[in-house]
This record gives sequence, C-alpha cells and structure tokens, in this order.
Amino acid sequence: MNEVSSRASLITLLPILAIVIALASCKSLRRAERPVTIKENRKLVERTAEELLSMIRDSSFQAEWMHGKAEVVTNIEEKSQSFDIFFRARRDSAIWISISPLLGIEVARVLITRDSVLFMDRLHRKYHAADYGFLNNLLRMNIDFDIVQGVFTGNIFAYKKNKFNSVYIEEDQFYILSTLSKHKLKRSLEEKDPSKPIIQDMWISDLNYRISKLSVEDNKVQKKMMTHYDDFRLTDAGLFPFESRTTIYAERVVELEIRYSKLKVGQTQSFPFKIPGSYERIY
Repeated sequence: MNEVSSRASLITLLPILAIVIALASCKSLRRAERPVTIKENRKLVERTAEELLSMIRDSSFQAEWMHGKAEVVTNIEEKSQSFDIFFRARRDSAIWISISPLLGIEVARVLITRDSVLFMDRLHRKYHAADYGFLNNLLRMNIDFDIVQGVFTGNIFAYKKNKFNSVYIEEDQFYILSTLSKHKLKRSLEEKDPSKPIIQDMWISDLNYRISKLSVEDNKVQKKMMTHYDDFRLTDAGLFPFESRTTIYAERVVELEIRYSKLKVGQTQSFPFKIPGSYERIY
C-alpha cells in the first residue's frame, strides 16, 4: 500500500469517525431538545458524577441510522491531506465510508463493524481485513467500535471501561467529568506514583450538556488522544457536532479534522462492500 492510500486508511479508522453512541446509546435515552443558547453571568450548579452522566446521556445524539458527507483533513508528520468522505452508519452495528480526493472518484472504501475492520484500496486493487488488533497496533492505543462510534458522533464513551468518579467546575464555564478521584489525581501528578493511571476527562457545557472536549491519556505508555467538538446543530435525533478536531500523540502525531456538509438521520442504509476476486489481500 503506498503512502497516499495508507493515509486514507488511517484517517478513516480514527474517527469514522469515528477518534458516538457507545455508552450513550442506551434505549432509555430521549431525544435532546436543548438549543444552544447563551447564558449571561451564569454560575454552574454543583453536580455529582451520576447526575452529570444522566444529563449527558439524556442529551446525546440518538440516530439509529445516519448518512451524509464530510470533508476530512489530516496532518501526519507535518504532511497534510484532504479527502471527501461519504458515510453511512447504523448505531452499535456498522460504519461504512467511501473516500475520494476532493472532487474526485472513489479511491477507497472502509467498513467497520463491532468485530472487524475492512479496507479496500480501489486504486491499487488491494484489500485488508482484520480485527481491532490491527487498529490498536496502528494507533498504539486500545480502540474498539464503541470508541470509534463515540468519537464520530460526539457522545460519551468509556476508554478501557473506565468509570467516571469526579466532577470539577472550570471557571463556571464547563463541567469536567473525570475518571480520577481528587486523591488519585494528586498522586498521578507525582513522578514517584507507580500506578500511572489511564485518565479520561470530558468537558461538558451546561448550555446543552454535550461534550465540548475530551481527553484520554495513558501515562503508562505515554499516549494521548484529544478531541474538540464545535458547531452543534439540532437534528431529528438531537444535537450533532458538525465540526471535530482530533489529535493523537503517540510514536507520531496524527491530527484529524472533520467538517460535515450533509447529515441525514432515520433512513435505512445498506453497506455495500463486495471485494472483487482479482483484488490482492494485504497482510
């Protein structure tokens, strides 16, 4: 696989993005109806982690089916690429993506399910089929379908089944929902701390109880993922972030930006992914 097609596969595997409806996709969720409004001189009310989690889930994006179009810009080792993607998704089931250079023909296709990652390189007539071990080796992080789906839609997910224990208030602008207790947070800042925990933080706006920013940091292996969400728009399935920026800090820095130009929810989709017999499998 050449450099361009390798990047194309990497950008789609991150988010699909993506890098959501993991925990937030419970059947008990209801459609979010909070428009984005500005509150003057507001003061955030103290909340427990359980209270905040409930409000986040109630406000999550809840589409069973979705499809649309987006522009994806990646920066890998200071080399930038831009692609158009057409995507289709079914909650908790599958994410399908068609990749094209801007205003060009399809060059690659990706299908991500709960147990597999399939990539077809149409330019070079090759394909790759693997489980999530491949994606984890590629990113040097523990990624599964729920995380990909979560980063993609801006809903809450738990990295490595983390439990959120604490809520902090940042300058009366955001709630910070964290997997660390205050005691563990203090210990984690000490070099001599042998536990080196995995820290997951989410910045929550009280304007809509959607995630504005999330951070996952694994101190044991010195890896970090940061995602920012912006331009929330109300759909029939709740608020959806039409812009996201994800950065992964690992052996190399990978930056990914998604801007949605089209998003439709509620229409049943198919996921065409037939590999021609003449294609060579990449191992």
